[in-house]
This record gives sequence, structure tokens and C-alpha cells, in this order.
Amino acid sequence: MDGRLDEARRTLDGVPINTMFAVAALDAGAPLWSDREVDPRAFHVVHPYGMSFVWGPALDEAVGVVAEHLVSRTTGEEWLQVEPRWNGLDWDGALAAAHPTGARVAVTRHARLNFAFDADAFAARRGALAPTDGWAARRAVADDFGWAGSVVPSLFWADAGTFLSQGGGVVVERDGETGAMAFTSYRRGDRLELGIETAHAWRRRGLASAAAAAMIDVALDAGLEPVWSCRDGNVGSHRLACALGFTLTTRTPYFHLAAAPS
Repeated sequence: MDGRLDEARRTLDGVPINTMFAVAALDAGAPLWSDREVDPRAFHVVHPYGMSFVWGPALDEAVGVVAEHLVSRTTGEEWLQVEPRWNGLDWDGALAAAHPTGARVAVTRHARLNFAFDADAFAARRGALAPTDGWAARRAVADDFGWAGSVVPSLFWADAGTFLSQGGGVVVERDGETGAMAFTSYRRGDRLELGIETAHAWRRRGLASAAAAAMIDVALDAGLEPVWSCRDGNVGSHRLACALGFTLTTRTPYFHLAAAPS
């Protein structure tokens, strides 16, 4: 096996924040970048959903090379996190200084919020999180895999069978119409990260909380720990996490890198 990939996985295992998306990207065969082939100091991988991660044993030595690599990738966009022990490096300055000739990448700093699940807080609130007005929750089936949206299973899993085998999801529906879905976006060991989508026509009706609560029930029944993360500007996701019994644990830099218009 590729020794570089082995080292990337080994060092990624020691990162103390939620990196399930990065592990999933490596598992799916996403390209792994490193600053050098032998004795790499830094790694970078991008999940197909657009989230990326930079980590490694000596990022302080390689920060300039890493920044040049990041800003040279001028197509599309990505949301970048950095291994927390290297947050103190001047990433803003390095990214600003690294633009090679012809590169046009806009960099904007945000924050990534990671939450811990409080089972007692969830249990105390569970009764208020049931669907109402004729809506009902059910387990997702293969046909739900293709539901359209910006946060849906098909953006995280290769096929319906894999999706269902890794935890699946819960659909809140009425008269055959899907109002919201909560599902496994990433799974690693006994930890399950939640994804959530609400149909545009049915937002602000409590359907997301009902779907998420039912999906947490599924996770707990299977002996799994629910995991929640979101961007700081996603006020709805932050509020929903708190309503479900999650508590904020870490706030880390989160860079939006996008190809600037010509």
C-alpha cells in the first residue's frame, strides 16, 4: 500500500476534531496531495461535497508550499479546515501572499462549529420534536436516495445500498410528499454525522427538527453517537443543533476558496 497514504491516515487519526469527511474522502479514493513524496510534512484532501482538510506533522515548515498549492486550484470552490494545532499560523497572510501568476482565487474566512451530543438534554426535549399537522416520520428507503437538494444522500454516498447500510436516514412526509430528511452524511466506527435537508416549500414548520430527532433515535438505538458540525453563518443549523441537545465545543477557522470571476 502507498506509504504516503498510510502516513496521512495515521496522522489524521490523531486530529482532535471531527474529520469524518476527510476520512470518507480518502476511503472514496479522492486525490491525496502532500508537500513532498518522501517524509511529507503536510497533506490535503477534498471531499466530493466540497469540504477539504489540511493536516500534517510539520505544517509550520510547509505553510508557504501548502498555500501556493491551495490558491493554484482555481476551478470551482471548496471549504477548507486546518488541523487545529496549526491554527495559530498566519493562514490569511500565507494565502494572500501565495497567488501565483494568473491565479484568481478569492479567500474568505469563516469558522467551523463542532458540537457534542448531550443525551440527557435530548431526552428532555424529545417530546416536543414530533411531527405535527399530518406529517409522519419513517425510515428512508432506496427510492429516497435520489431526493434532490443541496444536502442530500446522493452527494455523500456512491449508491443507495451503501447509504442504507451505513445508517440510512429518516424522512418526514405527508400524503406521499417529502418535507424533510435527516440522514447519515458520514459514518466512522460508532460515530454518525447528521445531514439535514428541508424542502423549500415546507421550511420553518418544525420538519427538520422532527426528522433529525427521529434520526437521532435511530442512531442511539444502534449504539451510535450522533455528531453535528456546521459553518458559523448557518444560523438555522446552529439553532437546530442546540434544540436537539447538542452543545458547542470548538470553533475553528474555515476558509472559503473560490475561483474569482475573470
